[in-house]
Amino acid sequence: MIFEVLTLFPDIFKSFLAESLLAKARAKGLVSVELVNIRDFAHDRHRTADDRPYGGGPGMVLKAEPVALALESLLSSGGPRPLVINLTPSGRLLDQALVRRLSGERRLILICGRYEGIDQRVLDRFADLELSVGDYVLNGGEVPAMAIMEAVSRLIPGFLGRPESSEDESHSYGLLEYPLYTRPRQWRGLEVPGILLSGHHAQVAAFRLAEAVAKTRSIRPELLEDPDLVERVAEVLGAQGSAMGPRARKRPGPSSQSPIPPGRSGGEHMPHKEINGKTFPVDDEGFLLDHVLWDEDWVMIVAGEEEIEELTDDHRAVLESLRAYRDEHGLPPRVRDMTQVTGFKMKYIYEMFPSGPGKGACKMAGLSKPEGCV
Repeated sequence: MIFEVLTLFPDIFKSFLAESLLAKARAKGLVSVELVNIRDFAHDRHRTADDRPYGGGPGMVLKAEPVALALESLLSSGGPRPLVINLTPSGRLLDQALVRRLSGERRLILICGRYEGIDQRVLDRFADLELSVGDYVLNGGEVPAMAIMEAVSRLIPGFLGRPESSEDESHSYGLLEYPLYTRPRQWRGLEVPGILLSGHHAQVAAFRLAEAVAKTRSIRPELLEDPDLVERVAEVLGAQGSAMGPRARKRPGPSSQSPIPPGRSGGEHMPHKEINGKTFPVDDEGFLLDHVLWDEDWVMIVAGEEEIEELTDDHRAVLESLRAYRDEHGLPPRVRDMTQVTGFKMKYIYEMFPSGPGKGACKMAGLSKPEGCV
C-alpha cells in the first residue's frame, strides 16, 4: 500500500510514522508513505499557498495551482493508478465498510486541506472521493489522514500479528464490540463474567454476541436497523465456528426482538425459545443470552417451566433485585450473596423457586447463570 500525503505541515507526521505497528510495516515494506509539502509547489518567493476567498468571508483558501502541481508531480511518476481523496468535514463519512474498500487499493493520495478549504476547481479536476472522519471540524486534514492510514493499514495482510484481530471488533460486522476482560480475575471487587472462564467456546461466543447486541442497542441503536446486519454477522461469526444464526435476511427494527435470530452454524442448532412471536436465544441450560430481551413474556414462560403456580410480589421483588445488581455490577450475584442482595432468607428463596436461586431466580430474571449456582 502506497500513501502519498499532500500537506502544508509534513513534520506533523514524523512521530506518527516512526512508532508502533505502522513503523514496523514500513520497515517490512508493507506500507510506503510519501509526504509532499504543498508549499514546495508555490513559486513566489514567500511560497504562498493560500489566498482570500472570492465572494468575501473569513479565513483563507488553499490556491488551486500549488495543489494541482503537487498532484501532477505524483500522477506523472508512474506506478499503480491512485485514488485521490480530499479530506474535508463536508465529505462522505468514513466507516469500516469504506475502510475495507480502500484497503483493496494499491495507492492512495490524501489531500490535507487547511484554513477554510481548497479551491473547488482543483478538486473538480483531480479528486475521486471526499471523506470526513466525523461530524466535527478540525484545523486541517492531517489528523484524518493519519486515521485513514492506520485504519486501512491494519487490514493489509501481514500488518497485524494475528489477522483475526481485525475481524472481531467494533464495526467489523455491524455491531459494537463486546466488553473485554483480562487478568486479574477480580479487580477492586469486580469479577470477570464466569462464562468467559468456562472453556465452552460456543457459550462464550453466544455471550459475546449478546453483549455486543446489548451495547449496540444502548449506544448506537441505529446500527441495528441495517437490513444486511444479520447476514454480515452470520458470515463473520460463522467463519469463526461460533453458534451464530442463519443468513436469512431480516430487517431488524427498534422492537425488543433480537436482531440476530437463532439458527444453524457448523451443523448445530442454537437453542432458543419462541414466545408470542419473539425469538429468545438461550444457552444449553435455558438461560437468556441477551438480557436486554427480558420482558413479562419471558418471566411467564420460565415460571411455567419452574411449575410456579402464582407469581407473587415477593417473586417480583427478587427478580428486580437480581436485575438491579446485574445492571450495577455487570454480572449476577453469587448464590451465597443473594440473601443480602434480595433481602429474603435463602430458605424462602428456595421455596419461591423450586430449582434454586441460580437456576430458577436468575433464569427467570433473564440473567446468566451466576457463580456458585448449584
